[in-house]
This record gives sequence, C-alpha cells and structure tokens, in this order.
Amino acid sequence: MPRRDLKLYKNSLVSSEVIYIYLKAVTNKKSYVLKKNPEEITRINLNKIEELLDLAETLPMNKEIEDLSFEIIKKYGLLPNDALIAATCKHYGIRNIATFDRNFERIDFLKVWKS
Repeated sequence: MPRRDLKLYKNSLVSSEVIYIYLKAVTNKKSYVLKKNPEEITRINLNKIEELLDLAETLPMNKEIEDLSFEIIKKYGLLPNDALIAATCKHYGIRNIATFDRNFERIDFLKVWKS
C-alpha cells in the first residue's frame, strides 16, 4: 500500500537523467547510437515516464545551489550533475534520496534508498 504522506521532489537534472535512462532502457541502445538516430527517439512513447515524473514536485535551482555544488564537488568528489542534485537536496533540507547511483552513498547528509 503506497504511503500517502510521502512527498517526492526533483530538479531539472533529475528529470533529464530519468528520461535519459528510460530512453536507453526501452531502446536497449547506447547513448551515442541514439544520438545518431533522432527519428528513433521521436517514436518512443514518453507518456508513462512523464506521468512518473509528474508525481514529484519540481524544485528550482538557483545561484546558491550552484555555489553549494562546488563545495560538494570538493568535499565528496562528485561530478557536476550529481553535485547539483545533492546541493538541491541540502538547500531544501531533503535528507532522503532514491537512486541507483552509489556515489550518493558517500554524502553524509543523505540517506540513500534503492531497490
């Protein structure tokens, strides 16, 4: 039974990464192959992934989050997109993150949930 009190949040980078992984999963192709075949991308039905992403509230990013991401890169050795995601969490007081990315496990202010 789903929890009714659970709130979901995302930023634009999370949406982008979820769609990117979805495209690779439904086509079973690497990104460099998809990049060369835009017609194939246009034929993919994105309704389900759009519905999934709509379950989460989009949090805006700002200069403060960008500045914080530099600190996170230096402290935790994350790449820029992951650092911006972590900085968004920190900025908004989000302490839990659902991800398959193990890099977030080394961030002490986040609890990682994965299946």
